[in-house]
Amino acid sequence: MSRDPKDSIAPTPRERELMMLIARGMQNKNIAYELKISENTVRAHIGNIMRKYRLQNRTQIAIIFALHAAPPSLRRDLANGRGYAKTTAPA
Repeated sequence: MSRDPKDSIAPTPRERELMMLIARGMQNKNIAYELKISENTVRAHIGNIMRKYRLQNRTQIAIIFALHAAPPSLRRDLANGRGYAKTTAPA
């Protein structure tokens, strides 16, 4: 079984910072203000992240960030399909 190429690619510190702000739900103009860069630079970073990880939208960026930020045990559980606790239906 081959590994997913997304697992072997590590984000740069700046990409990680940007991904974290996207995961917080921030808009490009707010990210630009926070990082003291232009909105065009934010868009360029987002485009680079999407190409690097072969993503299609900001939600996927947030998911990738969460998986990289998660502890190894949680990542392992998610990879093995054990990420969700079973719940019982309400009575």
